[in-house]
Amino acid sequence: MSAPAPHAEPGAPTADVQTPAPLRGVPSLRQVLLRPFVLPFALLLGVGATITYGVNRNDQAVGLVLDAQTRLQLITDLAKQVSVMESGQRGYVITGQPLFLEPYENGKLTFQADVFALHDLSVTPLQRTNLARVQALVNRWHEEAAQPEIRARQVSMSRAAERVSGGVGRTLLNDARTVLDTMTTNESIRLSDATRASKSLLRLVQLLSVAGVLLSVTLILFTAYRVTRSVSRMLLSLNSAAQSIAQGHYDQRTPRMPVEELAHLGAQFDAMASAVQDRERQLRGAAEALRATNEHLERSNRELEQFAYVASHDLQEPLRTIGSYTELLARRYHDQLDDRARQYIDFTTSATLRMKTLIQDLLVYSRVRKAPRVTQQVDLNVLTSEITADLNAQIRSSGAHVQVEALPTVISSPDLLRHALQNLIGNALKFQRPGTAPHVHVRAERRPGRWVIHVQDNGIGIAPEYHDRIFGVFQRLHPMDEYAGSGIGLAVTRSAAEQLGGELWLDSVPGQGSTFHLALPDPPDPTGDPT
Repeated sequence: MSAPAPHAEPGAPTADVQTPAPLRGVPSLRQVLLRPFVLPFALLLGVGATITYGVNRNDQAVGLVLDAQTRLQLITDLAKQVSVMESGQRGYVITGQPLFLEPYENGKLTFQADVFALHDLSVTPLQRTNLARVQALVNRWHEEAAQPEIRARQVSMSRAAERVSGGVGRTLLNDARTVLDTMTTNESIRLSDATRASKSLLRLVQLLSVAGVLLSVTLILFTAYRVTRSVSRMLLSLNSAAQSIAQGHYDQRTPRMPVEELAHLGAQFDAMASAVQDRERQLRGAAEALRATNEHLERSNRELEQFAYVASHDLQEPLRTIGSYTELLARRYHDQLDDRARQYIDFTTSATLRMKTLIQDLLVYSRVRKAPRVTQQVDLNVLTSEITADLNAQIRSSGAHVQVEALPTVISSPDLLRHALQNLIGNALKFQRPGTAPHVHVRAERRPGRWVIHVQDNGIGIAPEYHDRIFGVFQRLHPMDEYAGSGIGLAVTRSAAEQLGGELWLDSVPGQGSTFHLALPDPPDPTGDPT
């Protein structure tokens, strides 16, 4: 089993990475693509072999033509040399000049060389027989006519004339020429046949080559079309099934693919669909459980808020009774009580007042959490002036200075805004440093999509580790005799901010003061008036 992938989320399922095993009887994609091309390529090989064979045969035919041409040339040269020898011999006999014997002697040598060459190139026994007859006739002419006539001419002209007049030499040479004419005719026929065979073979090779290439190309194109069409159909079918799965039909399964790689891919899609289907089933179960839990929490919260409201409301009546009777005791029996009794009564009165304040704060917190989000245009300048007026006694007693810059008009809930800003300004006045008059600075900053109201003071400040704790209910950082209060004001403020769709946070340095930031959403004004 392979190790899970790095950086996997905790609790996320990990799958083994396995190489798919080959499917029996299912061809691979390579086989599907290449197997149909075997026949066209075999045909191309056959065409190539035919062309090669035809070229070799044509070379042989061309060789026969060239040999026939050579033999024909040799036969023609033989006839020529016979005439040269005869002319040289007769010229000498007639003139007696030795100069005429030179062509005669050269003709003899050339004639013998041509005989040897033609003998080597002869192709039929008849040709060799005729060649031997020509050679014998010419040799007889030399022995019986030419040489005797030359020797007779060397003696006298009359003797030579007697030899020539016999006509033996002319008869022999005429017979030789007759045989050479026959050989020429036969060789010309052989040359014509070889040339015709070469041309016929060349035409056949050309025809087969063109036909074979055209057929091969046609088969290749047809095969390529069929292969691409088959693969395209398989891919379209697989893609259609994948799209159906992607649209949420997880019970859909891909069709069986006749190609190994596509079959594995389809199996992976099926496995993925099955896994997603299982995961969705689990998520639906988890969502159902979460919905039930949320309903239970909402019901519990409603019951808790109702309990807090009812309890705090119902507690005020006995608390007022306790306070009233305690004051009556103090007034009516004041002279009859000693100092300790009067101190006990003061303790009871003070605790009653603290309990009253705590109950009232609980009522405020409950109202803020249950307050309907009815919004309207709220001029923060007017609202802040009203709050500072309400806090005027606290401002004068502490010698505080409250600086309020120009504030915007927002679309919000005036009641929730009053709770939030009054608590923030009141806390800024309350938590002052000893010996330092409070200075409170209220300003607004425009940010994308919202207004941020900053309430800054020069008070005692808050350590970073308490920045989240102070927003809890009944969370106090100082004893009651040092700073009064129930510890619920900032919880009310944050709840109001959340009810308004905003947020609340702070920046603070102990001993240097705090700045609370109240962010309010700024939706567009439906009346179109700028704020």
